[in-house]
Amino acid sequence: MQQTLTAAGLRYVAADEIGAALEASGGAVLGHLGFGEPDPNHHAGSVPFAWVDLPTVGVGRVFELWASHAPVRTELTDRIRVARNDQVLFGCLQFDEDTQADYDTLIYRNYCLIFDCIDDLGFPHLLRAWHYVPDIHLDERGLERYKRFSLGRHEAFVAKGRTISGSAPAASAVGKRPGNTVICFLAARHPGTAIENPRQISAYSYPAQHGPRGPTFSRALFAPWSGTPQLYISGTASILGHLSQHAGDARAQAGETIVNLRSVMAEACKDGLIDAAAFSDRLFKVYLRQPELRPVVETRLHKAFGPGSSIVYLQADICRRELLLEIEAVCFMRQPD
Repeated sequence: MQQTLTAAGLRYVAADEIGAALEASGGAVLGHLGFGEPDPNHHAGSVPFAWVDLPTVGVGRVFELWASHAPVRTELTDRIRVARNDQVLFGCLQFDEDTQADYDTLIYRNYCLIFDCIDDLGFPHLLRAWHYVPDIHLDERGLERYKRFSLGRHEAFVAKGRTISGSAPAASAVGKRPGNTVICFLAARHPGTAIENPRQISAYSYPAQHGPRGPTFSRALFAPWSGTPQLYISGTASILGHLSQHAGDARAQAGETIVNLRSVMAEACKDGLIDAAAFSDRLFKVYLRQPELRPVVETRLHKAFGPGSSIVYLQADICRRELLLEIEAVCFMRQPD
């Protein structure tokens, strides 16, 4: 598995390398996630951490490691484990299902905890959020769980005074095996710049056929920290306007998804936020409904972005039943000499 290391930001680490990577960090780790079969011998200490019950595809356990430019301070507040430096905060929250509450209520309560946490600590601006939702297609009293998730998240944004249009974070939400919900997030003292895709309707403006509230995220968000411009691209799929494309055709869905990824990158370039030629690292996380789809997607990704990108493949349920894959990305820019 190829590693990509940045001075501050993300890298993917194989299981047999995670111990050395954590030790070499010198305490400057904001958080990390484990994918694949849980390792009972892995100890995260006080650093934000969660095992996400998603199988890896083609490799063993994989860790997503967020590094800092400087030593961090860690703490546990309202069930949220956080680590922060002077610019950004990484948080991780896990919670079980509640038979006494609908899923939208559960998401609302926990998202309110997140907002209270980042407000109290002085990092009020969400940059990026990851949501791993158990049984994402489960029908709960006539409403699919993913739609309940979107409803609860939206209501928490409103209740905590967040502006959605133009300032929502980059985000993704995919389905994991039954069990706990995992939410991880990056927040900052200063806001990032939200980016939309001209090929798509903004997710928060989706029509009612997609649920009582649209998903609360921007297609991408640009935020420099630790002197490194970073572009966070949300979970991206084969959607044009607001409608899914190429049902049942993984190759065509991969192509449409890559067009959308390129469109978001081009929009960031047009806005003067990034120079595509200055990318030093591109890291992709690919969610596949079936593991056998990997070769098809891998071929298209390598053709579009070159073989040097760092890519992790995970088996997950995509938020819409007809979608077979979803791709998210983090892009880092080189600094001038």
